[in-house]
Amino acid sequence: MGKIITIWGNPGSGKSMFACNLAKVLTAGKKKALIINADSSTPMLPVWMPDRILETSASIGNVLTALEINNALIAERVVVLKEYPFIGVLGYAAGENPFSYPELKYEKIKIFISECAKLVDYILIDCSANMLNFFAPTAMEAADLVVRIITPDLRGLSYFRAHKALLTDSKFKFDEQLTFAGLARPFHAIDEMDNLIGGFDGILPYTKEIERCGTSGQMFRALPYCNQRYLNALKLVKNKLSDSKEDLPDSLLIDPTKEEFTDAPVRKEEITNGASE
Repeated sequence: MGKIITIWGNPGSGKSMFACNLAKVLTAGKKKALIINADSSTPMLPVWMPDRILETSASIGNVLTALEINNALIAERVVVLKEYPFIGVLGYAAGENPFSYPELKYEKIKIFISECAKLVDYILIDCSANMLNFFAPTAMEAADLVVRIITPDLRGLSYFRAHKALLTDSKFKFDEQLTFAGLARPFHAIDEMDNLIGGFDGILPYTKEIERCGTSGQMFRALPYCNQRYLNALKLVKNKLSDSKEDLPDSLLIDPTKEEFTDAPVRKEEITNGASE
């Protein structure tokens, strides 16, 4: 069975970008990963792959509402990335919305996650920020490791406190979850927020190049622009999932697609140190 990593946090904290970067790290040794996003309010297939026209037949909605969910059905719907053949994705298609399918049921979500885990080495579940969506709490319950990403500001703090009260049941492993400061910038009061939230396990610094990857349909090409603090967070997750302590391969930090950003060259020290160092 594959390891299940559930990622949740407040809106705009960088959860989806973290999932993409983590998938590349976990598949560096040719293991297989599947990223799942079941947030129908923001269909992710056209965000992950804007250059590919994917019909609604490829939508995760067709799997979650099927009469019988099994790994064969799921495997048919997984979209494998052309440039990264060890990474597959499942999400909603362009034009779909929360009313496109019947309401998700807890038991079906549990079966779906369990069947997905039979297909690959790692399942990365990129959760909606809306906890009224049953998928997020169910994914936490099923996870081997839960990562919460909170922006180190008042919005992130408010979201964290509001949802902590909803996740007191031990099945959600709230006190065992890793907490990262997402989209951290130099002006954020990291130390103060660290104290109020109860401690960050890592920091995911904001850089304009990561944002550009996210807004231009190149989410899986952002890893070379992650600074050392971001890489340390990815390494922490990777090591939590394995018995041995491993460093990240140098090959992950070299990406020939960087010349696509020739209009805004990145200095070596910006990649190494990042904006918030």
